[in-house]
Amino acid sequence: MAPLRGELTLSFLNRLAARYHLGLRDLLTAVTETDGRQNVAGLLFPDSEIHLNAQARERVGVLARVPAAVLKGALPAWTRAEPHARHPGGPAGRLTRGEEAVAPWGPACPACCAARTGRRVPARRYLTPQERVCARHRYWLLFLPGTSGLPVPLERCPEVTDAQRRHVRLLRRSPTGAQAFEVARALTSLWWEQPWPEKEQRWPARLETTRPEDADPGWWKVAARDLITGASP
Repeated sequence: MAPLRGELTLSFLNRLAARYHLGLRDLLTAVTETDGRQNVAGLLFPDSEIHLNAQARERVGVLARVPAAVLKGALPAWTRAEPHARHPGGPAGRLTRGEEAVAPWGPACPACCAARTGRRVPARRYLTPQERVCARHRYWLLFLPGTSGLPVPLERCPEVTDAQRRHVRLLRRSPTGAQAFEVARALTSLWWEQPWPEKEQRWPARLETTRPEDADPGWWKVAARDLITGASP
């Protein structure tokens, strides 16, 4: 089973478990078991990542039937850190949490993932700002702490995908555009926290258009800040 480019290691293991009709915890046991004991440090959360030592990585490669070089090239955290084994001498893993375990991440585009894997199993990928939008399938790939992320449909917000395409073209012409983007992001974040003037219509309209049906409006305003402000000129 091939990994996705930029996929979190734990996301790949979750998809591998689904391929074998196993739960993720069952697969982690199979990958790290030594003398009948699972050798994984840390707690498993929806936004976790995992670091595996060489022996555990070898087991994963055998189960996935994927060469080690392919896994190393696709999974940014594959050889990121060697965990401290509770039971020295065997395969081991260490669970970590948070957006900065390696780099910012988000959910993989569900349509892209299904097309590349042939299965509708959710996946997570490390994402640069220009990858936060899937322009082909019109999704904003939203990172939410404590969750596995949320793909937000953008069919009713074509200006967001248009802005993403312009951003990618700018970065191709000038790498310094990434610094300008961070400055602009800081400014719009400041404006976001201030009372919006009555003449401001774009942000409120986009906020309501993208809000999931079951989402609290106050929570969505906090969660969706980058989505709402990111496409503004």
